[in-house]
Amino acid sequence: MSVKTKGVDPSLEYMLVKAADFHGHLCPGTVIGTRMALAGMREIEITDPKGSQKKDFMVYIETDRCPVDAISVVTGARISRRNLKFLDWGKVAATFVNLKTGKAVRITCPDSTKGLADNYVDEEYGNDKDGRNAKEVAAYKVMPEKELFLIRKVKVEAPLFTKEKYKVKCEGCGETVNDHKEVIVNGKVMCRSCGEGKNYYHAG
Repeated sequence: MSVKTKGVDPSLEYMLVKAADFHGHLCPGTVIGTRMALAGMREIEITDPKGSQKKDFMVYIETDRCPVDAISVVTGARISRRNLKFLDWGKVAATFVNLKTGKAVRITCPDSTKGLADNYVDEEYGNDKDGRNAKEVAAYKVMPEKELFLIRKVKVEAPLFTKEKYKVKCEGCGETVNDHKEVIVNGKVMCRSCGEGKNYYHAG
């Protein structure tokens, strides 16, 4: 599938190529993620996310699907850099926060946008999965932002970047917890797995 589409903004096309290269292919989710990230950065007035402003913003992503890769490519945000936070909420949505100004927006992509794809493509596509994906990719590239997304101003209590090295020992398992991620349960300092419930059990 070609990344280039007639009528696509050149700056968007460039970022789509970068996102597709990182993700492995171009799909509806990478187009959505790319456009979502470009809109989010614009709305919170971050113009140099990979340079002078790389510590001035935070992104909260609510899905673990394809948009994540595109958002990472466009913004430079990474979990390892602590400016990308994953919320396992299963929604095609992301919140972008300017840590200096407090300006923040949450952008969602309603599932209803799939039903609008036919309005923006002239070419015939097959009814199989590949055909549907190709149609959505073509449509999402040119669909007006107001139809693709719902953008709302929000307020977020985002953590600030810090060089502070903070560690505490969990009173449950004895393991070390970094960066103030502990919880207090019945007066005891605990890691989240001990205090809120493990996703694993020791097998032996």
